[in-house]
Amino acid sequence: MKIELLDKQYEIKEISYKKRREIYQLNVKAFWDNKVDPDLYYEVLNKCFELSGLSEDDIKDLSMVEVDQLLQKILTSYLGIEKKENGAWVFTS
Repeated sequence: MKIELLDKQYEIKEISYKKRREIYQLNVKAFWDNKVDPDLYYEVLNKCFELSGLSEDDIKDLSMVEVDQLLQKILTSYLGIEKKENGAWVFTS
């Protein structure tokens, strides 16, 4: 699967249904009751990095904000959602 950020493409691993469910469940907990738990959210992003197959060399030239943006794109790809231009989130799969 390819993810694009800042005019660069990153090849990330496909993951199983079971792994997607694990990420989904962590993500739901991070936003439970309309409150954001930053620790849990970063746990979700770190899990995405771990599963993606990317290495530290792949992200060494990115700022921390850019790393977060990349990991958020990976997260939404794994969950099958994307943000439309109008700001709405839609399921793609």
